[in-house]
Amino acid sequence: MFKQKKFVSLLILIFAIGLIAYVVITTQSPKIGAEKGMLAPDFTLPLWETGEEQSLSSFQGEVVVLNLWASWCPPCRKEMPDLIRLSDDYKGQGVVVLGVNLATHERDANGADEFMIEYGVTFPTFVDQPIDSVNRRGVVSSLYNIQSIPYTYILDRKGIIQHVIRGEVTYEMLETLINEIK
Repeated sequence: MFKQKKFVSLLILIFAIGLIAYVVITTQSPKIGAEKGMLAPDFTLPLWETGEEQSLSSFQGEVVVLNLWASWCPPCRKEMPDLIRLSDDYKGQGVVVLGVNLATHERDANGADEFMIEYGVTFPTFVDQPIDSVNRRGVVSSLYNIQSIPYTYILDRKGIIQHVIRGEVTYEMLETLINEIK
């Protein structure tokens, strides 16, 4: 009788350990990083339109097209009309286009303002801020380890990076990638 109780207790203990291990493994949050399959690094920066601070994470629940650009960059200039059209076409459909002006990469203090006005950018655009007065890299530039521009990230509704595009994007390319996620 004692051996049978000991055996049942051992089985219960093994089951409990297995259950705990399963719960821990399956509920772990995804790693944070700027690569496909990772949770996009969150940031809080001012928006160009209002100067009010907003976080990337406040857009969770929507598919996010996150485009990083600078005003002097020829591919950034070329892709902007497609990004604006995409934003307008998908407004209210669970897809949001967000821009990040890599202000620390700008060559002219007024470059971003002139760019935003020239192109009539209608989607929310963050203004990257320097990490500190010594380091010229911006918050987003550092979090996403940006070495060249433009860069575009497509995040699913949970903020997981589904696509990373280095270089110029087109409306058709983005639409195809968004429809894979939607």
